[in-house]
This record gives sequence, C-alpha cells and structure tokens, in this order.
Amino acid sequence: MQFSNVAEVLPYYTDDIEYHDPIVDIYGIEQMTGFLYRLLGAGELVTIIDDETLVGDVYSATWIMSGDFLGVPYEAKGISIFKFRAGSSMVYYQRDYYSEGDIMATIPGLDLAVYNFRAYYRCAVDPTFECPFGAAPSGAGIGLEAPDNPRGLLGRENRLHSPEQLRRAQLEVGRQLVEINAENWTAVLPNLAGDYEYHDPIVDIYGPGTMAEFLGRLFAGSSDLYTTVEDETLVDGIYMATWTMSGVFNGAPFTAPGMSIVKFVEGTLQTDYSRDYYTEGDVMLGVPELVDAVTGFRVYYLCAVDPTFVCPF
Repeated sequence: MQFSNVAEVLPYYTDDIEYHDPIVDIYGIEQMTGFLYRLLGAGELVTIIDDETLVGDVYSATWIMSGDFLGVPYEAKGISIFKFRAGSSMVYYQRDYYSEGDIMATIPGLDLAVYNFRAYYRCAVDPTFECPFGAAPSGAGIGLEAPDNPRGLLGRENRLHSPEQLRRAQLEVGRQLVEINAENWTAVLPNLAGDYEYHDPIVDIYGPGTMAEFLGRLFAGSSDLYTTVEDETLVDGIYMATWTMSGVFNGAPFTAPGMSIVKFVEGTLQTDYSRDYYTEGDVMLGVPELVDAVTGFRVYYLCAVDPTFVCPF
C-alpha cells in the first residue's frame, strides 16, 4: 500500500477493522482511514513482500520496509498477519510486527540508547560478539555436529510416508522452536540443519552449534521466559506463528507480542532458517535508564500517525 492508493485498499477493510503495531492500536474504519493517510503521508515508504502464506482465512507475510519517516531514513524488517471474514475478501484484523529500534537507531539522541541496549543484549547472549563492556564471550560452541544427511527425513525413523504426516510433523517442530524455554530448548537442536541461521531484531546466528550456545546463554539469564503460540500457519514448508512472550530477562520483567517464521528444508523436519519479530521497546521499558527514550519516541510516533491520540506537543 502507498499513499496514492489508500482509497483503493480501504474498501477491503470491515467497518469494525482492528489494527495493531508495536505502538498504535486502531479500532474501526474511520480511525484506520486517518491512520493510513497519516502514516503513508509522513514519508516515502516502500514495502517489499518476501515470504507469504495463506491458510483458510489467515494471511501472513514477511517484508522489508524502507524509505523515510518524517525526514528520517530507515529500513526495517517486519511480518504481518491479516484475518478475513469467512468466505470473503474483507479484512477484520491486521497486526504488523517490527522493531521500533530500527527507527530509533536513525534518530540522533535516541541512537545511542538503542546501540547500548543492543550491545548489552548481545554481550549476554551472542557467543560471537566482542563485548565492549569488558565481558568476554566464551567463543566456543558445544560441539553439536550437523547431521550427515541434512535433507533426509528426520524423526519418527523416516516413517513420514504422506504429505499430511509431514505437514503435521513440521507444524509440531515449528511450534516447538517458537515455544522453547529453559526446560525444553535442547529438544529442538536435532532439527536444526547444518546451514541453519537465526535472526531477531538484534542477533544474527549462523550454525546449529552457535545457536545452541545462544539459547543456553539466553535461558541462563531468563529461566522464567515463556512463549505461547496463538495463531499459526504452515504452507509448503514455511511455518508462521504469532505469540506472546513473558518473563524476566536479566532481572527486567516484560511481556511482548511477536511473530516468527520457520523454513524447513524441502521434504524434511529440518529447519535451515528462522526469524523472530518483536519490538525491542517492550524489553527496553524494563530498563529504568531507557524508559524515557522509548516513551518519548512512542509519543513522537503517535503524534504523527494516530488520529485518536491527544498530542502533548
């Protein structure tokens, strides 16, 4: 959608459309109309779809948005879910997931807060990161070997004879990878392909051994961190799910909604790619020194795009 074709898209929303992103909550077609014209009129934004799935009346897509917002250039990766009225092309629910940190990082005065938070997080969990605060990473994996036949059918002793059996098994593995916690994270490791890669708004992980150490560090500092899947789809080996994560990370309590994509090697239960989408702001709010930066940016954003927000400026 672009500013020039908002009028063409609006008829596909129901009168009671509900929309959410990391900052804005919109209810009803009148609010949605005002929001879209404000958002897309605030800068030159171009969104390119990457992967997409449609199961029943639920559409999900990953995307990259680039351009400028109120004169600030940025690029952000995101994911969206749309829900249609049964048997129609009318959308009654939409949620976009991206990290506001990608925008904050381009704004002088907020960029340092984002940089420090990302560095602090990577110091805690990323085994490949050289921590600028003096805490050295261990630098060693745990010796997890890639399977000899990464394209072979794994699990259930290769007895997945039908596409439906494979679909159900991939659905289970995808959900397991999203819902991992301190008690069960090691169970998913055999399903990571030798060329596996993982991404979130802060961390880029390559290889199952590095992923194992990343998860070990993450849950060592977040033993009470739990994720619950809500909506999920699986099409042609691409699993997407919305979820809510809650718990404590290094002493800071938080709750954050998010969405993930998991890609399977064709015809197998092995995944070679997964990405989690969430907003860093929800986690940063648990750090007292960062609260003003996050709330200040959110007010700035709401003033620009939310027709219902009473701007204090």
